Amino acid sequence: MTGTVDAAVTNGSCMCGEIRFQVTGPIRNVLQCHCVRCRKFTGNFTAASGASSHDIAFEFDKTLKWFHPAEDANVAYGFCAACGSSMFWRLLDADDGHWSIHAGAFDDAVGLSTEAIWYADHAAEYTALDPAPPH
Repeated sequence: MTGTVDAAVTNGSCMCGEIRFQVTGPIRNVLQCHCVRCRKFTGNFTAASGASSHDIAFEFDKTLKWFHPAEDANVAYGFCAACGSSMFWRLLDADDGHWSIHAGAFDDAVGLSTEAIWYADHAAEYTALDPAPPH
């Protein structure tokens, strides 16, 4: 199972600052995903933490847009329509209300570590995988 970091408050934003958010609860350690969709969404691979949607509050979110792939209407990818930053990933029918948050969106997420690597066999040839976390 995945571990969490219990930070009092963690702030984050997109590159242009038009999306600003705050997490006021536990944050999941980072999971890397090298599946084709994650590579296409981020331009490389996803390194995502996560939190309960109940613990995420937005200061600004007017430019937050969601993409729903035609082949899987249950998935949503959140990004900034102004600067293009990939920000979030979530399942629409998840009962737990969990959102994955791209780790690079945090201003400072002290204590997070990569806990696992998903779809390692799909990683691009130019990506050197860390052998320490489970694949």
